[in-house]
Amino acid sequence: MDAAGIKFGHRKLRGGKLKRTLLMPIIQQSEAAELTLAKMRTQARKGQSLQECCQRLMETFRETFADSIALARTYATVPLNLLPEADRLLVENIVESAAVPEKLKESTRVLSLLGTAGVRPEWCHRGGSRGHLAIPLLSEDFVAGIPMLANLIQQLGSSRSWYQKHTGPSTHVNNFGVFTDTFFVPDASESMDSSGRLMIPAQDFVREFGIRSVFGVGGEFLAEGIVVVCIFFSTEVLSSTPKWLLRLPLVLATVTRSLVSEGKLYGGSF
Repeated sequence: MDAAGIKFGHRKLRGGKLKRTLLMPIIQQSEAAELTLAKMRTQARKGQSLQECCQRLMETFRETFADSIALARTYATVPLNLLPEADRLLVENIVESAAVPEKLKESTRVLSLLGTAGVRPEWCHRGGSRGHLAIPLLSEDFVAGIPMLANLIQQLGSSRSWYQKHTGPSTHVNNFGVFTDTFFVPDASESMDSSGRLMIPAQDFVREFGIRSVFGVGGEFLAEGIVVVCIFFSTEVLSSTPKWLLRLPLVLATVTRSLVSEGKLYGGSF
């Protein structure tokens, strides 16, 4: 690996000389996909709530790619009235401090941190991440002030799914995903949004941990109208979100659908 964090290999040439060649980041290698998804599925099945399953998923992912993933997180859009009491109080304080015209309702969607694993101990449990524990999705105007979140929603699409619960029955309740799509920031230190703002505003974090690329994948529980998003902060230079990660929402849905339908969003051993 060179000083920039890019991995190289060596190919022997005629005459015994070695030529240094760029290696594809391991997370983009198809050989890693099946084993990783199988490990994540096995660990997630041990969860007793959506939160616990997401925590196990992120721990397994981070453990598998520890050399390149500084932080792995899963969020879900949860109505205010289904949040744990401490999270609800936090959201109320955020809205009060923001002094915005929008008012909180019981049905207001909140982007709730469910699973987290990273290089720092406090990043390995949701209670240690209070600054990103619960983000109220009051309106598109409110979210526009949070560049990374605004771009995440824009790239993943289906903004209606983020801000409000579905009304009326769905004919696809056995499927996961009004959409299953990816999120990608090619250069964490320089990539800008359409307004000329850094897509990753936390540049102290980017510099300290050598973050190069940020990527993610999202999907939706149709019956409950809950959008789930997994976001990864990598020290490797990637060209795009690894395509095999599009299967991750299906893994999560398969394991947690009954838990979500029973209202078991939080709790367990985490």
